[in-house]
Amino acid sequence: MDATHLNRSQNGGSRFRAKSENLQLCCGTAEEQYMKTKPDRVVMIDDQISFVDAFGLALSLTDDLKLVGRAAEAEEGIDLCTAQAPDLVVTDYRLPDGQTGTKIAAELRSEGFTAPIIVLTGFLAPQVQREVEALDDVVAISKDTSIQNIVTEMRSTIAGRNRASTRSTCLDGGLGLTNAELEVLEALNTGAAPNEISELLHLSVHTVRGRIKSIYRKLSVGSLGEAIATATRLGVLVPPT
Repeated sequence: MDATHLNRSQNGGSRFRAKSENLQLCCGTAEEQYMKTKPDRVVMIDDQISFVDAFGLALSLTDDLKLVGRAAEAEEGIDLCTAQAPDLVVTDYRLPDGQTGTKIAAELRSEGFTAPIIVLTGFLAPQVQREVEALDDVVAISKDTSIQNIVTEMRSTIAGRNRASTRSTCLDGGLGLTNAELEVLEALNTGAAPNEISELLHLSVHTVRGRIKSIYRKLSVGSLGEAIATATRLGVLVPPT
């Protein structure tokens, strides 16, 4: 090979490398392009088989979302998330054995799981909203929403556009209940007695009873049963299991 040919080869190689570098600057590396086209991986935790089947079918028709696992119970779902490390978890609020989607979310966060989580609920009560707001990168969506719209919300959640979607300026149904009273009301809804609530919330029984009286007054009721029924009817409480 003569010097002239060698120079042409070297210059050609330089031009190729320059074009390659320019292409990478413009469009990213091949690996980056591949990552952009990979679908986001989703795990679904729900014991309603027909809903999960419809949900899975909807995702199968998309190019950017893929259902990589489904579970019907909380423990199974948590194990699945640990094994699959999905980009998004979608869980029902009400699950067998008294478990809830927010309890699952709290457990996953305690284990270091950082991907966003959507909690679906057929009863988007302020109680659910408050539980969701206490967790990082978790949003609540009504299960009455069409699957098509849920898929849209999933994309927004993955993209980080739903950080405050469940925020509300009025989480007590407009009844004027304080957060402290709502805590007591939610505990009463689980069947806890005043002495049990005092231990749970680290309050005196006298303070708990005082808050119960205030709840009755604000709800215009005279008994615990009426208080629970009224708060549930107004959407403040989730109906007990």
